[in-house]
Amino acid sequence: MKAGFEELKGFGLNVFTEEELDTIHYATLQVMSNTGIQVESDDAVEILEAGGCRVEQGKKYKIVKMPPHVVEDAIRSAPSTLVYYGRDPKNDYVGQPGNIGFTFFGENTHLIDLETRKHRGCVKEDLATATRMGDALDELVVIEKCMGAQDTPAESQAMHNYEAMVSNTGKHCFLGFYTKGNAQKIVEMAAVCSGGMENFKKRPIVTGVVCPTSPLMLVRMACDVIVECAKMNVGIMAITMPLSGVTAPTTLAGTLVIQNCEILSALVLSQLTARGSRFTYGSCATIMDMKTAGASTGSPEYGMLSAAATKMAQYYKLPNWSGCGVSDSKQPDAQAVSEYAQNTSLAALSGSNIIFSVGSIESGLTFDYAKAILDTEYIHRMSKVMEGIKVDKETLALDVIDTVGPAGDYMTQRHTLNHMRESSMSKLFDRRNREAWEADGSKDIVECAYEKAKQILETHKPMPLPEGAAEKMKQIIADYEKDIK
Repeated sequence: MKAGFEELKGFGLNVFTEEELDTIHYATLQVMSNTGIQVESDDAVEILEAGGCRVEQGKKYKIVKMPPHVVEDAIRSAPSTLVYYGRDPKNDYVGQPGNIGFTFFGENTHLIDLETRKHRGCVKEDLATATRMGDALDELVVIEKCMGAQDTPAESQAMHNYEAMVSNTGKHCFLGFYTKGNAQKIVEMAAVCSGGMENFKKRPIVTGVVCPTSPLMLVRMACDVIVECAKMNVGIMAITMPLSGVTAPTTLAGTLVIQNCEILSALVLSQLTARGSRFTYGSCATIMDMKTAGASTGSPEYGMLSAAATKMAQYYKLPNWSGCGVSDSKQPDAQAVSEYAQNTSLAALSGSNIIFSVGSIESGLTFDYAKAILDTEYIHRMSKVMEGIKVDKETLALDVIDTVGPAGDYMTQRHTLNHMRESSMSKLFDRRNREAWEADGSKDIVECAYEKAKQILETHKPMPLPEGAAEKMKQIIADYEKDIK
């Protein structure tokens, strides 16, 4: 079972005082109760009203006002710890306090082709290839859909996405289901890959991603998937993307309140549908750049809001998922590395359970293989930082210091031999002297990253599907596409 790495035994980051967390929570309850959430599904409105919410007619859709006791009861009923099951049990990952892990950033529409280095649109085979690389990278504890199968029909694209993913990884998968019908069929496909529906119910290997819409809306598509997944006991990860100054107040505290309301509204709907259903608190808020009028995913505010949302999830004792580490750069360069390091450090030091961040440039629009490899190198280094500095009799080494004395050396000491493997080691970054680097071809780090990606894809073989599962998935998709036509 994968455990990521632990935040509690090393360095950590405090974002708010307890009083500030309480204040944000009370502000959230006030908005949910007084302002309300626009809900665009009659079925969802019926569930919410039956659960104690007040319903009013808005301009086009119903406005649901959620009393504090309903919201807080939903928070208490959701699991505080989740196991994100993999097809391979060795890849199970536990979302609980102290566990920190990483995954791909999702929803890229383009990629930098690994062979031609040209910028182009994504197809299903690209998602399969990137997933296979992610399966090989230990730094990725689960697999998020990092791009879409844009060469497939829109109505069934989610199913094609899942087929490409589950065929190429033994890790737990996260992806958008988009519709109620897709949700039902993806569960059917997942059951085929799990050895049957009974096994799937015990070990659900996929989580559906839904996006409440800012400001303060649960659109029909999100409602349908939340309700259907709760009924089937399939996990939901609600991720909201308010943009400061556009779909949320310009102030970060105001943006956090909007985000919190949207996530908790999805939580309330899921828990009123099926009490105790699996739920992950997701966040992906950032600012609008006032010069370009675009969303800035490389801004420091992106990391700050991710850290803040992590603390809110911890306040509610909910497993959480933070979006950050994406770069506004158009290529895997110094800007991309700097923005990734800045913002993922904030999320990791805050204790985020899953940080979806790896491999994305151009504000989350383009996937790049070198960027993914460079990001995992940083995660590898960050894991060392998160260990902190252990202080005890053995690590203080006073007896060794006394033995070596002034002007001595520690290379020949047994203490050095015992602890030498604890020192960090680079997987990709070059620590050699200039002469050794030049003798090896003076390779640029980005080129080294592309080479490593190619080497992984040439050698890694993911866990095979159960016999007949591939054919059954294709038939499920074909039947669905025939029906919708």
